[in-house]
Amino acid sequence: MNRQYMKGRQEHPESEIYMKHTPIVFFAGTILASAALASPVPPDYSFNWSTIGDAGNRATLDSEIFDPFDFFPNPHVGAVNYEFRMATTEVTVGQYFEFVQEYHPYFTANTGNVLGLSDFTGGLIRVAFGETHIRDGVSQNRAAQMGWEYAARYVNWLHNDKVNEEWAFETGVYDTSTFTQNPDGTYNHQETHNPDAKFWIPTRDEWTKAGYWDPELNDGEGGYWQFPDGSNTELIPGLERNAGQGDEFPLDVGSFPDITSPWGLMDLAGGVSEWSGSMVRGDPNQRYLLGTRYSTSNYGDFFADDLLGWGTGAQAGLSHGIPGLRLASSIPSPGVFMVMGFAQCLITRRKR
Repeated sequence: MNRQYMKGRQEHPESEIYMKHTPIVFFAGTILASAALASPVPPDYSFNWSTIGDAGNRATLDSEIFDPFDFFPNPHVGAVNYEFRMATTEVTVGQYFEFVQEYHPYFTANTGNVLGLSDFTGGLIRVAFGETHIRDGVSQNRAAQMGWEYAARYVNWLHNDKVNEEWAFETGVYDTSTFTQNPDGTYNHQETHNPDAKFWIPTRDEWTKAGYWDPELNDGEGGYWQFPDGSNTELIPGLERNAGQGDEFPLDVGSFPDITSPWGLMDLAGGVSEWSGSMVRGDPNQRYLLGTRYSTSNYGDFFADDLLGWGTGAQAGLSHGIPGLRLASSIPSPGVFMVMGFAQCLITRRKR
């Protein structure tokens, strides 16, 4: 045998070990990289989250929807065949204000409007003399307001790790170049969020499931409550939901911590009505609004806005300044953690 080769093995025995285990290390590293790319773990930012499980639950039945006049165009809602996360409360003024500050220069450059629009800032954030600020007397923990197109830009920004570059606001979850109108009056807004989104505007099914589906109902078969607090009784304004006519309303998000959906979500009734990503009757410029507003303090009406299956439509491309947003988010699949754990075992074994 070549003496120089034997000498090299004696002087550098670790090189043989490295060559022997390189395929394992390379394979483990490839698995880790692939898992990270396939299912990114979204950050929490400053939100509290609830995981909505029981994947594959059924949709609402006709018998569960109070609809004597057949008002609802599609009452069979709530079926979701995957796990996801929902923010336990609505996006607050303080959380949205950060976005308004970052996006304001691009908004001005693209629209020529130096003051902002209610669709962009809502009624609680003001732009004046080139500066943005929260209106006097407005709590940063109150639910924010925005139009649908700017809710879409907000989730794009979160999805892109809050990068302060224009592309980060305009792509990622929703392609804002589709936010256009045709000569015949129809709209081109992207119909659904991109499937690899880390954050998005929840669909009507996701919102309904998070608010009303209880896997423990019907002896564990699951079912829907009529109201988003795990009951079949309308919520009382000012006592069980954030609604009332007094100067103190609307209250901060989370002011009724004991009133939650079966999944732990608060303020599904009261506060602000919330945008969904779902189109109304297939119109990309019409999106469902879900839940009640703080100014809706009526009680005992024939219909309640937070009744199971109820939803109204609003135009995505016009200024509203009234609705708010509750975020939906992805969660890493259990398989990702299993693969990462297996890869880590291989690397540890190689080190030993």
